[in-house]
Amino acid sequence: MLSRVANSLYWMGRYVERSEHLARYLNVQYFSTLDAPMSQNKHFVLKSIMNMGGIVDKDEDKKLSEEEVLFKVALDKENPYSIISFVRAGRENTRSIRSSISAELWESINKYYHFMENYPIDVFQTRGLYDLCFRAIRYCAVIRANMYDTLIHDNVYAMMNLGIHLERAVQITRILSSKLYDIFSINMALKDQNAKPIENYQWTITLKALEAFDMYHRFYNPPLRQKHICEFLIINPNFPRSIAFNVNEVKNYVNDISLQKTRSPDSLEFFIEKNASYYKFLDYSEISDDLQKFLGETLENMYKINERIQQGYMQL
Repeated sequence: MLSRVANSLYWMGRYVERSEHLARYLNVQYFSTLDAPMSQNKHFVLKSIMNMGGIVDKDEDKKLSEEEVLFKVALDKENPYSIISFVRAGRENTRSIRSSISAELWESINKYYHFMENYPIDVFQTRGLYDLCFRAIRYCAVIRANMYDTLIHDNVYAMMNLGIHLERAVQITRILSSKLYDIFSINMALKDQNAKPIENYQWTITLKALEAFDMYHRFYNPPLRQKHICEFLIINPNFPRSIAFNVNEVKNYVNDISLQKTRSPDSLEFFIEKNASYYKFLDYSEISDDLQKFLGETLENMYKINERIQQGYMQL
């Protein structure tokens, strides 16, 4: 496989996965204000959405415009971290390697692109947020289904999934980090007041944003506990939206692509297997004292894995 093709396949997978996570977070976080406790105010929610959408605003006390924030995160073509920018980038990467994929996969990505490009901004800002986010999530599901059902499961398929699972690990880490920061902000604002109900509500949002709510309650008995939620989303080896599961999938797809028979300590395969083993045997007690530090280190780790993948397969 040409490095140019590998690069496009890898980033197509990453951009599609990135757009889905941002759409789901935007949807769940925004509509959390409809049935949330009184302290779950609109300003707090918009700040959280801005944080996930890569929008930097140094003025903490500035009154936020709901329409402006939602537009910037979803449909602003000038914001490189908006949903539409991710979809455009994913489509551009796919367009350059159409001969390597099926017509069905190309059509599903192209339809997703045209849906986002032609969505009326005024409709989105007034009544279309749920519709846009819901349909974006469904488009991503169709794209993944077409990948699985219409492609030969060879290096092309492996390279796409390599991007998908690495990006999913990154997004799980970012969402967890964002909600931990939100919980910290709530505790600071309420001080001596009982913040437990609102804290539990934030964990509910976290689980729903990662499509983990039902399976969490199947795996654990209520009530919600931070320890159980973090174990489920970080180290559960069988849940597809845990960090450990996705890093292990990255390892598997690298091994599928690799032609090396031996694993030298400085090889990509060794580096990723070492990371997968770390998350596989991780215990919550090792990270519970400073979860934010652990999540920051995990994010750095994901970036290092990305760099090694780029060096290993995509040097042009």
